[in-house]
Amino acid sequence: MSKKLTIAIVLAAILGGFAVMFFRGEKQCVTINPVANNIGVKAYQIQMKSNNVLYMKCRFKNAGVLHNSSTKHGLSVIVGDLLCRKINGLSPEETTDKLRELGVEKLSILTVEDDFIISFYVLKDKTDAALQFLSPIFSRPEFSTNDLEFIKEKYPSLLELETARPQELLWDKLLSMLYQNHNYGRNNTGTAQAVAGITAEDVREFIKTHFLKNTLEFFVTGDVACTEIATYAETLFGKLAERHSVESSDKANDLSSSPMSEEKDATIFKKNMGNVVGVIIGVRIDNLSEKERAAAHIIIETLFDSKIGDFLLGLRAKNIAYDVNYHFLRRNFSNVFYFLVYIDKNDLKNYKEYMEDKMSAYQKELNLKDFRRTQNLLVMQSKIGFADMAEIDKRIEYNSLLFAEVTQAVLNDTARKLFNKSYRRVVYIGS
Repeated sequence: MSKKLTIAIVLAAILGGFAVMFFRGEKQCVTINPVANNIGVKAYQIQMKSNNVLYMKCRFKNAGVLHNSSTKHGLSVIVGDLLCRKINGLSPEETTDKLRELGVEKLSILTVEDDFIISFYVLKDKTDAALQFLSPIFSRPEFSTNDLEFIKEKYPSLLELETARPQELLWDKLLSMLYQNHNYGRNNTGTAQAVAGITAEDVREFIKTHFLKNTLEFFVTGDVACTEIATYAETLFGKLAERHSVESSDKANDLSSSPMSEEKDATIFKKNMGNVVGVIIGVRIDNLSEKERAAAHIIIETLFDSKIGDFLLGLRAKNIAYDVNYHFLRRNFSNVFYFLVYIDKNDLKNYKEYMEDKMSAYQKELNLKDFRRTQNLLVMQSKIGFADMAEIDKRIEYNSLLFAEVTQAVLNDTARKLFNKSYRRVVYIGS
């Protein structure tokens, strides 16, 4: 059996599988149109044919768990679990049934990054009633002390060495090295001490100081007019405060006092991984401009493409069996480029040498002509749209990036940051 097949089998056992379902349809153009409304909320229309289904997304900037104070770390996660548990005097079960009756599906509350994001699908002909039902969660959510204590029992979600997936352990360790003593390097569910101290008054104060009209972005996707979206915004957010006189604690945007760990690399010993070794390499990059962020996407999508990327072609040429996952994590005040490789233990020395050589070469030998195909593709993707509503979040991000304005100078500057060894940390995992 080949090394590559062996690695694939072991990884399948370790990682498991998952399936993704999409609503397929014809590609539609992305146009994000600002929507004027009477309450001053930043609202946007994304027009598409949607068969009586609307997708709504509410984003409260800098209200996610990465912006919680150290003494209340995990508060955003607790609020997220309480928010739609009980609505308008109904029990949790009755609330779930009522949402289904009102055509609200796939209600999601994401709190583990910079922002506090609420999204859901709703049937258009039931939208008015659904939004009237949901509107109290933004100003006066209903919960008892028992509800709060019940939710707190779920957190923090600690990673256990024996049961956690390898990539979870690698990612957790890597972030703690890239952002030492900083919110961006902490776990996303809080600490035991902080969660234990969260009170009902903390929850109410969080909502009062973070659910504000001036920190909100509201996107509506579907076959819907701007006038309708203005009405939806007023229904959902009309009772929100404009802003609060007390500034929230915000450590995430202060990176000046957050050095990277002096520890350049670390090793996690985990049983039952056989001859497979996981290697995650992460680079912390602060203060990227929008052009540089666009350039980072172009560089990464070109060099690490699974079929024609130079980095992967080189691994195949050296007969190093591998399974690769790479990503560019864009946070509000910093960025992380990482790639995770699972290889045969016997290939580790060769892989380390190969990786160092490539990182060094990429820092000084990139030519924009070699990246033009990816650049043009990303420019096109940022304009032509998406096949289903599930892709809209990526389309919104791509729409804001200046792919067409990336020059050779921008590419060079970005590469020097992406592949700078002093900004890099490495973590290994294996048995």
